[in-house]
This record gives sequence, C-alpha cells and structure tokens, in this order.
Amino acid sequence: MRRTIVLLSVVGMMVPLAAHALNEHVWLMVNGGAGTYDMSELNAEITAFNTANPGFTFPLVRNGASWGLAAGVDVKGGWSYGLGLDRLHAVTKASDASGSLEYQLTANAWHAFGEYAFKAMGRSSIVLGAGVGLIAENGNLIDSQPGYEPAKYKLTGSSPMYEGHTGASWWVTSRFGLVATGGYRYARIKALKLEGISMIGANGEALAADYSGPYARLGFKLAGNMDN
Repeated sequence: MRRTIVLLSVVGMMVPLAAHALNEHVWLMVNGGAGTYDMSELNAEITAFNTANPGFTFPLVRNGASWGLAAGVDVKGGWSYGLGLDRLHAVTKASDASGSLEYQLTANAWHAFGEYAFKAMGRSSIVLGAGVGLIAENGNLIDSQPGYEPAKYKLTGSSPMYEGHTGASWWVTSRFGLVATGGYRYARIKALKLEGISMIGANGEALAADYSGPYARLGFKLAGNMDN
C-alpha cells in the first residue's frame, strides 16, 4: 500500500512537468464508487462448501466498493489521457464458536485511459472513455481462532484488464469539477493464488477471481493551468 501511494505521488509530480513542457492542461482526480463482480466460479465453490458445512457458511461475492486516484493531461481537440488506480474491494467471511475465515478479496486495477469530452476542460460536458491495464489481486485470507493471533495468508494473481465508460463532468469553477461515470470493466484473474500457489476448484482447474461487471464512479477533479 505504501509503495502504491509513493508511485502515484511520483506520477502526480511527473504529469504536470510533462504537460508544462507541452503547454497543456493537467488534472488530478480522486474518486469513489461501486461495482458488481462476475464471481461465478468462486461463488460455485462457496455454494458447494456451504452445502457441505451448513454451520459455517460464506456469503456469495457479488459486488464491492472502490476508491481511486488518477492523474492526466488535457490536450487539444477535447481529448484527455491519464494513468490511474482503482482499489476494488470484496469480502466474504464465515465464523462459528471455533473461529472464522475471512477472504479479503481486494484488487488493484491499474489502467491507462483516454477520454473524449464534447467541450473543453472547465466546461460541463458529456465524456466517453476507454482504458487498458492490469488487474492484480492484493488481498488476504485471515484465519482467526479464540486465544490465538490471527494468521494472515497472502492472495495474489494478475491478468490484463479492459474497460469502457461514459458519463458527464460538471465544473463548479474553472479548476474544480465533479465527474460521474458508469461503465463496464473486464477484469478476470485467471488463477487466484494463496501464498504463491494456485487455488484449485472442484473441477480440477485453477480458481478464477473475476471482477468483471458494470460499475459507477463519482470523482472530484482538480485542474491546473500550466501557463508559460
């Protein structure tokens, strides 16, 4: 997590410098939202486990909240380009008198994207965008038992990610605006790993963690005017 903050801070410093050299407009954005996930393979395993263990059941994983950071540059002709990170959250937990097991299925969605706005930055407009990047599992399995420190095991795995969105921007001032978008993300991690070893489903194949699905985001955007 600390490395993520440092990397985004570096990007946030480099983008304005590059844009200043090109005499373009830069922006920074923080956003929050939610989305649904296509965790059909994982949920099938959960359902089978719950059937066999009626006193120790996990909720199905269907959706989760997100937050994100992005930095980019607005160029001529209504186009804008940026780099961003969305932190996708999902959790499922089972517990009884003997303890609990909690799967914290947090994933980092790194993406480079482009957007087209029908009006220039600083003016309210409809926007269209698309991006490509990497979805990387960054969660934990936590095993808790009474009288013992919880044991934490790392969940990993990564795959390419693609997304597209549309929405609208509303500028309160020439430098501060709100951006609401909705879209679809394809983000299927083909092999979910526990401590570096692929988790295997009942079918004998690697278990996938699929964050694909529609999502909605609301962002707060700060624009800078890099005049020479």
